[in-house]
Amino acid sequence: MIPSECPGSDDATWTERDRPASLSRRFTFAGYGETRDFLDRVAALSEETGIHPDISFGRDYANLSVNAMEGETLSAAERDFTQTVGALVDAAG
Repeated sequence: MIPSECPGSDDATWTERDRPASLSRRFTFAGYGETRDFLDRVAALSEETGIHPDISFGRDYANLSVNAMEGETLSAAERDFTQTVGALVDAAG
């Protein structure tokens, strides 16, 4: 597991899985406006880095999963992406 302390998360850690190699996390928000702002920031980060997580969301939550794009392990860039996403929660709130 990769620890990441952020308000707005149901669990302050990313859950790591080996098969397939991935990191996932659920974020919760007070309402749709905060959720939408967070998702917009994740989209901008994705465009900047070329890393596009799987996302599911509702009015007050977003689930993100970053999967290894090459090989069987997560790259340093993919791990860095998850850490940066944690900082976006503060910006969205």
